[in-house]
Amino acid sequence: MTTLFPLAEAFRTHWLPVDGGHRLFVAEYGRPDGVPVVVLHGGPGSGGSPRLAGLFDPARFRVIVPDQRGAGRSEPAGATLANTTAELLGDIDLICAVLGVGRCFVAGGSWGATLGILHAAQRPAQVRGLLLRNPFLARAEDLAWFFGGARQRHPEAWQRWAALGAPEAEGAMLPWLADVFARLDARQAGPWVQAWQRWECALAGVPAGTLGDAEVAALFRRYRLQLHYFTQCCFVPPDAVLDAADQLVAARLPMRVVQGLADDVCPPAATRLLAARLPAGACRWVEGVGHDPFAPAMVAASMAAWAELSGE
Repeated sequence: MTTLFPLAEAFRTHWLPVDGGHRLFVAEYGRPDGVPVVVLHGGPGSGGSPRLAGLFDPARFRVIVPDQRGAGRSEPAGATLANTTAELLGDIDLICAVLGVGRCFVAGGSWGATLGILHAAQRPAQVRGLLLRNPFLARAEDLAWFFGGARQRHPEAWQRWAALGAPEAEGAMLPWLADVFARLDARQAGPWVQAWQRWECALAGVPAGTLGDAEVAALFRRYRLQLHYFTQCCFVPPDAVLDAADQLVAARLPMRVVQGLADDVCPPAATRLLAARLPAGACRWVEGVGHDPFAPAMVAASMAAWAELSGE
């Protein structure tokens, strides 16, 4: 197939209380007795979507899409207290335990791929295989690229940041932005949110839409949550994701990676470092596609990779 399966209502939803005062929203799609697939959204803080379940045949699979702490419909929205990578990984374990999920496939794109790799390295016996799209390696150089390093490739989008006083010195933009967002409230955030959204869309290779007040408020919460993670190097040691991938290879855990060659959010150069550690043929490279998981060529490549992984 080269198109997503039709959108459908969740057959079951859950509100799961976890520590730190959080409640996680979890939706299940497809077949209640199907082969389980846990789908991890990006961000941090982007939230799940029914469209993320569309890669998986609803007649065969039970697709579980949780909203991570502070993201999507989980509550409190945008909360950073008790919100670290270790806690997100613990939440995956809890979700699987409460929902009675045994061995499952795990799928994720961008930050979701980060979590998928780290989770599988912690629980290899519980994972059947990994489907990863445009993985984020969560290294200092990945953050430096996104926060200013890509400005020569996207000068028009950078001008919005420059007009707000963004520094160009290497490594300076992220702390500057964290300081700005710590002092802003949602009523003042419009120019910075719009600049960030335009920048992100330029790097992702997708159109930037017009933002209303509700969209600005939602993105403000999301970006503050991202800054909480990014200023702490995502709460993981350097090269933690690559080291975890080495563990998965040693454990012979099946993996497929799909990477858009036009992506400047999670560039192919980083994915090539991951691919070098994986068995030959584990990666598919998609011409002319950036960070958009729903671009037709990305959907086709993801479905082909999924068919290999799941034996469809």
